Amino acid sequence: MELSPKRWILFPIAGYIVLLLVIQLIAMPLTLESMPENCPSDSQNCAHSSQSQSFRTELVPLSFNASIESVMQGIEEWEDDLWFSQIVSSNESAINLVHRTPLMQFPDDVFISLECKDGMVDVSFHSQSRLGKGDLGKNVDRFSQFHAEMSAKEYSGSCTQ
Repeated sequence: MELSPKRWILFPIAGYIVLLLVIQLIAMPLTLESMPENCPSDSQNCAHSSQSQSFRTELVPLSFNASIESVMQGIEEWEDDLWFSQIVSSNESAINLVHRTPLMQFPDDVFISLECKDGMVDVSFHSQSRLGKGDLGKNVDRFSQFHAEMSAKEYSGSCTQ
C-alpha cells in the first residue's frame, strides 16, 4: 500500500505536535512555585536582578519613585505585549508568568516582585528556563527588554511603607 503525497505532509505535522506535547509533559514537574533568591551559580539558563544581587546581567536593578500600583500597571502592560505568555498568579506586589519560546514552546518561568523601600519601589526580576542547560541568552534578553520598557515608562504616585 503506497501513501499518497498528500498524506506524507501529515507526518511532519504529527511529529511536531507530538514533540510539543512531550516538551510540555517533561517541563510540567519542573515548574518553579516561587521566586528563587538567585540563580544556581553554574546556571546558563537563568537571569536574576534585585537590589541585593544580580546574575548574568550588567544592568542596574530597577527602582522607581512611584506607587507600587503604578509600577505593577507598567508590568502588566509589558506582559500584555509579550507573545506566548500567560500569567500564572499575581497580587498587588508580585506577578508570576510563564513565557514560551515561539517555535518549540519551551516554558520559562518569570517572577517579578515589587517592594517599597525608602520611598522607592524596588523591582526584583527572575527568569529561568525549565528545560536544558542553556537558554541561548533568551532570559538575559527578556530582562534587557523588560528593563528598557520599564525604564521608558512614566509612573505616578508615591511609595509609602
